[in-house]
Amino acid sequence: MIVRDILTVLFLSAGFLSFVVSTIGVFRMKDFYTRMHAACVCGSAGLILCGIGFFIYEGLTITGLLALMCACLVNPIGTHIICKVAYKQSIESRKNGKEEA
Repeated sequence: MIVRDILTVLFLSAGFLSFVVSTIGVFRMKDFYTRMHAACVCGSAGLILCGIGFFIYEGLTITGLLALMCACLVNPIGTHIICKVAYKQSIESRKNGKEEA
């Protein structure tokens, strides 16, 4: 294996591990906003790591640049829009498993 292949495998593996941590965080958290936080932080890190891995594999081409650009923009923007709509719809967070007054 050459260095490019090794770096690609390392970045894609780190991205996959970050997605697994994100999934565990979503199932372990108690309310909507903390679940969105876990999904956004770890999901964004996983997507960026995978995007870097695809960029290394593809090289400095249009496809590689698009993969890197999409990885850096898609998840944070999507999560922000979902949380903004939830806030406007008055979805409240829960405290200790009960709805706040």
